[in-house]
Amino acid sequence: MKNVLFASTALAAMAIGGAASAQGVTLFGDARLGLGYNINNDGSVSNDDDDSDLKAVSRVRFGVNMAGETDSGISFGATIRADNASGGQGGSLGQTAGNVFISGDWGTLTFGDTAGADENWVGDIPGNLSLTGLGDLQETFFISNGGSFGTDVANNFASNPNARPTVRYDFDIAGFGLSLSSNKELTDVGVGAGYAGEFANGSWNVGVGYYNYKSFRTTDGVETAQVCTEDDSDLLTVDCASAAADEVFVVTGADISRTVPKGEQWSASAVGNYGNWGLGLVWTQAESKNSSSVDGAKFSTLGIGGTFGWEDLTVGAYYVTFLDATEGLQAFDGEDTYGLTAAYDLGGGAQVATGIATTFGRGSDINPNRGSRSGDTVADFGIKMSF
Repeated sequence: MKNVLFASTALAAMAIGGAASAQGVTLFGDARLGLGYNINNDGSVSNDDDDSDLKAVSRVRFGVNMAGETDSGISFGATIRADNASGGQGGSLGQTAGNVFISGDWGTLTFGDTAGADENWVGDIPGNLSLTGLGDLQETFFISNGGSFGTDVANNFASNPNARPTVRYDFDIAGFGLSLSSNKELTDVGVGAGYAGEFANGSWNVGVGYYNYKSFRTTDGVETAQVCTEDDSDLLTVDCASAAADEVFVVTGADISRTVPKGEQWSASAVGNYGNWGLGLVWTQAESKNSSSVDGAKFSTLGIGGTFGWEDLTVGAYYVTFLDATEGLQAFDGEDTYGLTAAYDLGGGAQVATGIATTFGRGSDINPNRGSRSGDTVADFGIKMSF
């Protein structure tokens, strides 16, 4: 990886509680180009109706790592990508991109767009080596990271807009680690722990996580209605006086928001690397406390993934399934996704990458962004570059 280091008297003057040393800013970047099938340029699953959605995909990004150390040995730093600069500034919402940290013998404190304590130790399954990520459907659905796994009402059970910025404390000793975290409002509690070790010429680690979250509001979209006369407009008020009888208008109103009850999520993982093989297993279960409505949802997931490499070629595979989904999430019960990927190292930070996968097989009446009941096929091929 090629880095460019910038140091100046201005950076050297930075300090925490006094003079500082070893300040620097290191550039990093990545790029890709290739072809995607049912995949958008940003790696999300395409919502086009075209059955043969083949398109060119490309992207370039860069960012900076900033680091320093005080005379007393306290390390500090930050990282941000240029395309996320506004989120790093934070504004009234708080920092939603990049992160800032301080670290010493007492541990590390990190603020910003960083993993919660549970995600920090449990993580994702291995096996996705594709060009675009193919929707990143192998990633674990942590409520603590503020991410959802879709756009419909039930999916937003896992999409907490108050999760960022995350505040996390980490402490490691002799292979054992413990993390504590909270959200922007300091109302949630996350705990993660794990152990990493070596055995029989290989390495392995296990992690467990727990996250207790308070009630939050989420926006699921906007009100819409099809009207052609004023008599039809009982959802929204619209002037249809000049409309012909066969004309139809789609009108848009206010955001639709809802309250997700408080709840908790448990998770666990085990990952090992032995010789040319890598294998990982992740389990999660999340449940809100209200069992009398769609908001009182529960879901469990199980994911397994692995890699195998020889010389410059590595292949990967993954499988994720919903074991249990209730109270408004029944459409996910028994649904799964799986993928097969590969990467060939060209040297110098470049590699050929490809993959093919299925999306979760939910019907379009539940989530129009995921396609048919049998799930969409997505694929990509191209060259990834890191700088």
